[in-house]
Amino acid sequence: MMLEWENPEIVGINREEPHCTFIPYFNLLTADWEYPKDCILLSGKWKFHLSKNPDERPKDFYREDFNDGEWDEIEVPSNWEMLGYDKPIYTNIVYPFDPDPPRVPKDYNPVGSYRKKFIAPEDWSDKEIFVHFEGVRSAFYLWVNGERVGFSKGSCTPAEFNITRFVKPGENILAVEVYKWSDGSYLEDQDMWWFAGIYRDVFVYATPKVRMRDAFAWCDFDEDYKDAWLYLNVSVKNHLDEGIKNLLLEVSLIDPDKDTIVFKESKVIKSIASNEEIEVNFKEFVENPEKWSAETPKLYVLKLILKDSDGNHIETQRINFGFRKIEIKNSKILINGVPIYIKGVNRHEFDPDRGHAITVERMIQDIKLMKRYNINAVRT
Repeated sequence: MMLEWENPEIVGINREEPHCTFIPYFNLLTADWEYPKDCILLSGKWKFHLSKNPDERPKDFYREDFNDGEWDEIEVPSNWEMLGYDKPIYTNIVYPFDPDPPRVPKDYNPVGSYRKKFIAPEDWSDKEIFVHFEGVRSAFYLWVNGERVGFSKGSCTPAEFNITRFVKPGENILAVEVYKWSDGSYLEDQDMWWFAGIYRDVFVYATPKVRMRDAFAWCDFDEDYKDAWLYLNVSVKNHLDEGIKNLLLEVSLIDPDKDTIVFKESKVIKSIASNEEIEVNFKEFVENPEKWSAETPKLYVLKLILKDSDGNHIETQRINFGFRKIEIKNSKILINGVPIYIKGVNRHEFDPDRGHAITVERMIQDIKLMKRYNINAVRT
């Protein structure tokens, strides 16, 4: 039987469907990423053990009663090679191991075993609870309180799991088993340093049982690229054991620079069955909005409020939105009808001290450097 981390037909088990970055807020005043409600950031010290290959890994490390007292502590996010575990490998046009797709080496495929405790608040007992991994290279299994939750493969894409039925009020323990190589490594071969580990943030968050799961906003213009239509699709999901009726979804477009409301609209959701997800669609006319460009990156704010049948707030979300349309006409790339000259670069997420675990400060430094050289397109 093929193992999940060598099976190209499996990229995830019990993983949530992809969605935009949505962290729930109770009201508009707290709808800011810096102050999310019901979100626990798990970055920091984790218990850690590194094995040379899968056969040597501690196979029962996920158990609640497992003694990790003699294990090291490692900083998350990080690449374990940058902290003295294993060796960093650089390759250009060759693989870092003898290729035999989809199989990867058995004798040398380091496995990192991670354990982390967190405290779930008492008021999470009536919510849906998720754990979100921003980036893990290259494949991993997840357990919560000794129960296997799922599996994910894909080094540069987030992975999220619904852990509601595994979490208890008070202390909980996450166990994560990370494989350096997987069949996905064959897709990642390029000129770069090869690192492994949990190299981006991990957080646990709770949502209402009825929630906005996803949203997608885009726009179109008239022939003169003056007036616009804003389109918004919002996915609302019901996790309750019973159906729910007469929800209200309010949408506002706000100009934060002028502190004005451009438009405000709402729609009634007549009913959502248990475990059902529906899509609510908006189409709004916006007269002569300020356009987004690389030189003047004007952003508006979409505020989304979900209310129950009594008008009580269930959840609030916000989306930064720029009025921008990208087209190809007569072999030219146009942004809002204006042809642009692409001055692009290829960028690897790399820090000389931290490997692929990039800090916000380093990102800003890179962006400022690219802007200084008039770069307007980045492949990363």
